[in-house]
Amino acid sequence: MEKIKGGKGRKRNRVTTGRRLSWILSVALVVILSIQMVNLYNRYVSYRTKEASLREELMVQKNRRQDLKDYEKYTKTKEYTENTARSKLGLLYDNEIVFKEK
Repeated sequence: MEKIKGGKGRKRNRVTTGRRLSWILSVALVVILSIQMVNLYNRYVSYRTKEASLREELMVQKNRRQDLKDYEKYTKTKEYTENTARSKLGLLYDNEIVFKEK
């Protein structure tokens, strides 16, 4: 028997072709979305690591700032002036005696 060309045979081919195409598009969409999710997660992990590093650096800089403030206060004292005069200029009080090794 011969198939009759026309009507129902072509319609069935169109339906199966449409389903195949929609399946392919659905799978492609899922793959693309999965790849994007992985990329976003990797970025998230990278940013969290960078944030932790920057927080640590912030703490170091806060400590450094405090040390500089303390040093600034020290430089305004009489003790600092005396120590600098002794070490850099070699100055002494009138009643001091310096012993040098030979």
